[in-house]
Amino acid sequence: MQKTLLEPAYSAVLFDMDNTLFDFVAAMKRGAAAAAGAVGFGTGDQLFSYYLRWKYHIEDHANLQDFMMDNQRFSVDGYLTAVKAFEDAKFTGLAPYPGIPDLLSALKNKGYRLGIVTDAYEYAAVERLKHTGLDSFFDVIVAYDLTGYKKPHHAPFEYAMSLLDIMPHETMYVGDSIRRDIEPAKALGLAAVYAAYGDRNFYEQNHTCPPRVIVARSPDEIGKVLL
Repeated sequence: MQKTLLEPAYSAVLFDMDNTLFDFVAAMKRGAAAAAGAVGFGTGDQLFSYYLRWKYHIEDHANLQDFMMDNQRFSVDGYLTAVKAFEDAKFTGLAPYPGIPDLLSALKNKGYRLGIVTDAYEYAAVERLKHTGLDSFFDVIVAYDLTGYKKPHHAPFEYAMSLLDIMPHETMYVGDSIRRDIEPAKALGLAAVYAAYGDRNFYEQNHTCPPRVIVARSPDEIGKVLL
């Protein structure tokens, strides 16, 4: 059915999760600092660098085990204590960016269907969304373990659209990584918003934002496009 001028140009909005809805890098840094303190060696930044190696998944505490073993600090009890310290500190203060809950509420009220496309495992995505009070806004969550592919592979985006029964031209995508979010979204024909306010991808090579991409310096600027 043809849309009227009063109807939104899109039917659905897909969001990246970490650093787009909340500052997950800051949460990981808090966790790493607490774990290093529990280990009694090194700094949070030194430990966090292990999680950024991508030897394992970024949330895999095998990174912590490697850190402890490399520095002759490993014991089973010490490891379990450090993991608990990491997880407790990671969630302390984890909250949506200002404006995100209001944005999601307004989008739902406007009739948009909302989805998450994330490289996190499903259990972790659900845990974070519940902790931040955002879980009720989303109709679908496409996590890494649902497709077996991480972004920028197209499969997670395509699967989210299939679950919502929408086409690319009906879909807006919002994410903080040009390489893993914006470039694949554009390649699939989705409209895209680059959440520059949340870009913590200091471990990625610099990329130029593709043409015809909206750059949002705050969550409020997303609302200006869609509401």
